[in-house]
Amino acid sequence: MNNQEPQGTDDTGDVIVDGRKRRKLKSKAWLEFTREEINGVWKAKCMWCHIRLGGDTRNGTKHLHDHLAICQSRACRKGLKQSTLKMSTAADGTVSLENYVFDQNVARKELALMICLHEYPLALVDHAGFRKFCAAMQPLFKVPSRNTIRTDIMDMHVVQRESIVKFFQQLSSRVAITTDMWTANHQKKGYMAVTAHFIDDKWELKNFLLRFIYVLAPHTAEVIADVLHEVLVDCHLERKVPTVTLDNCSTNDSMMLKMQDKLPLDCLMLEGLLLHMRCAAHILNLIVRDGMSIMEKGIEKVRDSVGFWCATPKRHERFEKMASQLNIAYTKRIGLDCTTR
Repeated sequence: MNNQEPQGTDDTGDVIVDGRKRRKLKSKAWLEFTREEINGVWKAKCMWCHIRLGGDTRNGTKHLHDHLAICQSRACRKGLKQSTLKMSTAADGTVSLENYVFDQNVARKELALMICLHEYPLALVDHAGFRKFCAAMQPLFKVPSRNTIRTDIMDMHVVQRESIVKFFQQLSSRVAITTDMWTANHQKKGYMAVTAHFIDDKWELKNFLLRFIYVLAPHTAEVIADVLHEVLVDCHLERKVPTVTLDNCSTNDSMMLKMQDKLPLDCLMLEGLLLHMRCAAHILNLIVRDGMSIMEKGIEKVRDSVGFWCATPKRHERFEKMASQLNIAYTKRIGLDCTTR
């Protein structure tokens, strides 16, 4: 074996090996590789993990760059990742040790998912206590700023939205839609939630929240129909919708008449006779409210009483104390009912 290392460069920058001029190694990959001639064949030796790859300059250096991107020894020593051991438990209860590599990008993605899942405020990443906790758990993790985590969430939303659209394009079954309007008390603005329900190939019921979208006022039947149709077209579902379930109100009745004109008639079941489905929970609520109208005065007195005791924490503590003095079991907190559910 005859190992030869570059011994310098001449005035033109070419590499000199044993007095022979070699072509200048211009690729940045050679900053982290050394060339060796083994049995007349040039090899490139990684400075980090010492693996030998093809070193003939005529073959290019793409394979060298690819190796540097996945070289764990390089990443660990440069401080980009932290390699350690973690314990995992198998199905039979045995515990084994596995290699664990810290990845900043994976940690940032999980942080963004946590914020979305639990509806935490974006300002969480700016809290001093949260940053100290992250530093104690993993010193290598750099907590992103509020704007950065917002950008990560928006990028994830775009990726997930494209993934859902592609999924529905390949889905062979129909997709039922439920939608409802909601008004934010603090903003006094109306929003529409659109959810898709379908049975997958494994005969399991699945549902996706397609859109939570702001709807401009006034919330007329035509405006709501345009927004709902736009959502269906964006998700390529306008030809796969069997039914749309909504609350039982006159505005939705008019809106669904307009939706029948917007959707392809040949793709609707029974030419659209089953398209409009009324929410059973809302209908039952209307039936019960109508039946209880004969007790309206008594119900109003009870509702006013509950509202009084729930108005402030001090009143609620007084209510609990009175129940305790009368030896009445008080296991559930009193609360006002929802007028529509």
